[in-house]
Amino acid sequence: MLLGGGSPVLSAVAVRAMTSDQLTAAQKARGGLGPGFFDQLSWGFCQAVYPHGAFGWNGGFGTSWVVEPDADLTVIVLTQRLFERPEPPPVHVDIRAAALETSKAM
Repeated sequence: MLLGGGSPVLSAVAVRAMTSDQLTAAQKARGGLGPGFFDQLSWGFCQAVYPHGAFGWNGGFGTSWVVEPDADLTVIVLTQRLFERPEPPPVHVDIRAAALETSKAM
């Protein structure tokens, strides 16, 4: 639904709201999970929004997912290990990078 831009369940307007920046500069300056948290991302409704158009969420309990519309790609990583820092562990980053590289090669 999100990658396709809408569906009978979610309208295109709802999807645009969920996948676009909803925070003001003042909100970004006062929020996040630590200094610089909003330097490389923002917040739509219910998920992180990245400057290049991707969106998703890294969950501290060992899960992450991202939708890369430009690559027509959704990546979901499920582990059973808590994140030790606000950033996802290297395995999550590596799987996302490998999926993006593979999608570009196709």
